[in-house]
Amino acid sequence: MEQKRNPRVRRREVVTGLVVILTSFIYVGSILFDFSFVSSYATLQEDLVYLSEQIDNQKISSIAWLATSLATLVSIPFYLLVFHGRLQTLQYLTGLLLLGASLGFLLMGKTGLDIHRIMLQIPVDSFQEAGEEIKLSLLEKYRQEQMFRKIGSSFVGLFAMGLSIVRFRLGRFPFLSAGLLLVSGPLLIFYNWYDPDHLIRTAAMAGIMIGVVMFSVRLINKGLSDPVPD
Repeated sequence: MEQKRNPRVRRREVVTGLVVILTSFIYVGSILFDFSFVSSYATLQEDLVYLSEQIDNQKISSIAWLATSLATLVSIPFYLLVFHGRLQTLQYLTGLLLLGASLGFLLMGKTGLDIHRIMLQIPVDSFQEAGEEIKLSLLEKYRQEQMFRKIGSSFVGLFAMGLSIVRFRLGRFPFLSAGLLLVSGPLLIFYNWYDPDHLIRTAAMAGIMIGVVMFSVRLINKGLSDPVPD
């Protein structure tokens, strides 16, 4: 006879799966809206002129990363709750990794808004004559923004590796999902610091998102398919 499970546990699985999927979609949206104004093929002056022409897109990108930070933070309690009593300390470790990712994206979005505020202080018609101090300040803010991006994304890679270990601790975890997370996590971390513009980094992010969504869908199906006690 099939063992019936607590309906509250099943509801947690469904809600957590939905929350994690939503967070993944927000993360993908942030990547799609991501804005970079520094190019290796242009001078600093040309980069800043381009930024002045696309300042609204830069603000949207910053807000999108702040939304990703918030969504990641909100998902942590759900993630911890669904694994409560099953993984002992592993869920808390991966929860801390999610917190690190949230903090990285928060600082990234905040720095992006700082860039936006600096740009608003410069009249558009006189941007070409803006002082070197302001231009160097913008460049320094951009470097900080990219550093926070690397930190946040690296925590995502570490979380992916941690989540893949769940495959060996719990049954009914999709093998393909665990494989994608286990391979894509280290690749994302490596290319974050070695070559952030490399195509493999993009592929690693896609692999992590697919793996997380597959895990979440399985979690939802698990919560919906088990029988409810009479």
